[in-house]
Amino acid sequence: MTIGERIRVRRKCLGLSLRDLAEKIERSHTTVDKYEKGLLVPDSGVLIRISDVLEIPLAALLRPSRHTREIPKGQISFRTKKIAGKERTRIEAETQDWLERYLSIEELSGIRRIFEMPDEFPRVVSSYDEVETAADDLRKVWDLGTHPIDNLTSLLEDKGLKIGIIRGITKFDALCTSFGDDLVILMRAGLSYARQRFTLAHELGHCLLIPKDGMDHEKVMHRFAGAFLVPSTRVLFELGESRRHISVHELTIVKEKYGLSMSAWIYRASDLGIISADTHTRMRKELSTLGWNRKEPGDEKAGDDPVSLESLVYRSHAEGIISTSKAAELLNQPIAEFFILNGEISRDNSSLVCH
Repeated sequence: MTIGERIRVRRKCLGLSLRDLAEKIERSHTTVDKYEKGLLVPDSGVLIRISDVLEIPLAALLRPSRHTREIPKGQISFRTKKIAGKERTRIEAETQDWLERYLSIEELSGIRRIFEMPDEFPRVVSSYDEVETAADDLRKVWDLGTHPIDNLTSLLEDKGLKIGIIRGITKFDALCTSFGDDLVILMRAGLSYARQRFTLAHELGHCLLIPKDGMDHEKVMHRFAGAFLVPSTRVLFELGESRRHISVHELTIVKEKYGLSMSAWIYRASDLGIISADTHTRMRKELSTLGWNRKEPGDEKAGDDPVSLESLVYRSHAEGIISTSKAAELLNQPIAEFFILNGEISRDNSSLVCH
């Protein structure tokens, strides 16, 4: 990327218009447009103001790259069709910026992690029974057994998926896309523990399953997510084969145990024929009456952050492969913040003197 392209991408990440940025750096919007098109190069003073406004280290604006190219729009799959226009542009820009930094640290560190497609996947499915079977088979291939998965984010990162967080965007939960040999999942920040896990499993389904024509793709992925997080044998173990009602207290217990929302548990019980359609409807109304259709008990628990990118940066910095400024740049942090997080500066030391 050129400096101008980096300015454009970062501006879009923050949802700023040309005029917004121009006003903040005290330049005309036509001048900013020329910066972005490479017709003008900002002087050092302007670059410093731009880096401050765009909340990005100056070194990141100047970073050379051999990786970046536009991600084909057809390869991006959103969980909602409501995203369009500026919001979609912003998400795509954020994805591109994050992925470029990830690929950079992989090259610099010499550590390349690629997702290996499990045996018998990707798999065509033509019924929901086949979706359940696919989820069970994936657990067998990955030797997960049937018990709760402690940290789904770490599991998928260890398998080679690239997982990131997009901040400041609320109209979507996640997207999945491919980029060369890489499979990528990006989620919005702020998802609760249970919702993040379901979202990850849902997007994993998009990577592994090919629904036959006529099947609702989102329903297929929802079914896969539920079945992967809580296999049918565990649902039957916890709830039994037939129920006329499931208490909300019981639902809070299994939610905590398996990291699957109360609402999703009701769907699992319905999908497996444990409760009738009428019971399913009645129980969902009960959750709604309690206000738990919007926020359930336990939703204050945050999801597990991905750590692979950050871990590679800190590892490379500790081994002397990259400089402190490069590490901060790849994490989109000011150098002082990187020092603090790395334990090299005391927060109480206003002069920012290294220990």
